[in-house]
Amino acid sequence: MRRGDSPLVLHSGAWLIADAHYAHYQPSLYNFLNALKPQDLPPQIVLMGDIFDLLFPNAHNSIEPNRKMVDLLLRTSRLCEVIYLEGNHDFGLQEIFGSSMRIVRRRAQPLMATMANRNIALHHGDIYQGIGYEIYTALIRNPWIDRALNLYDTYSGGKVIRWLESYNRRKNPCYRIDDFEKKVKRKMQRLTKRYRFDVWIEGHYHQDCAFDFKGVRYRNLPAWICSNKFMEIVEEEGDIAFVTKTMEKGSNV
Repeated sequence: MRRGDSPLVLHSGAWLIADAHYAHYQPSLYNFLNALKPQDLPPQIVLMGDIFDLLFPNAHNSIEPNRKMVDLLLRTSRLCEVIYLEGNHDFGLQEIFGSSMRIVRRRAQPLMATMANRNIALHHGDIYQGIGYEIYTALIRNPWIDRALNLYDTYSGGKVIRWLESYNRRKNPCYRIDDFEKKVKRKMQRLTKRYRFDVWIEGHYHQDCAFDFKGVRYRNLPAWICSNKFMEIVEEEGDIAFVTKTMEKGSNV
């Protein structure tokens, strides 16, 4: 755990939502949350990163297209506890959401949590991806670079945001990763030397799978953008269990 971070107590029935990549052309998460009545909300919602396809406040032109989703999350945070782990498509969120919810920056992840006497590590998932990725992720979080891009976007009539949207829409977010279990095993060997946990939960990879490694559990969450699914984490017979929920039914599948 990093200095200044307090562990999260997860409540049974908490929702874990990952990788919705919300945009005006991908509104399904907005439609789902907006249709919920207050009594339908869980005790907690943990947003596991990349909830937005493009949202970084130092580039202010990325905020306005997402305004209605931002406002919806603010309203939701007044009705239940919301914890938001920043991803690689949405970061610098403290400026947008303030103290309405707990914002967990990349450098403060994993967020350590507890449920049913289990130590649970929550991370967006973009960890141990090489020096090239670390340079990239540092650059895109640099406020001066973001402001420069925002300025160019303003004076070019939105050329930067349009290019980024076009690039993201051309990608296939739901492909299967070859040898994913082997890659996860190598990563878990490193993670277990650095952190103490019983369960590691992450998004980012869009694979929706689970593995056990020498008594340590790994869960890659379903990507909302691929399936309109999310996970509910529950306490069950003194342990934790995951229940897959769907946008359409909100029931077990």
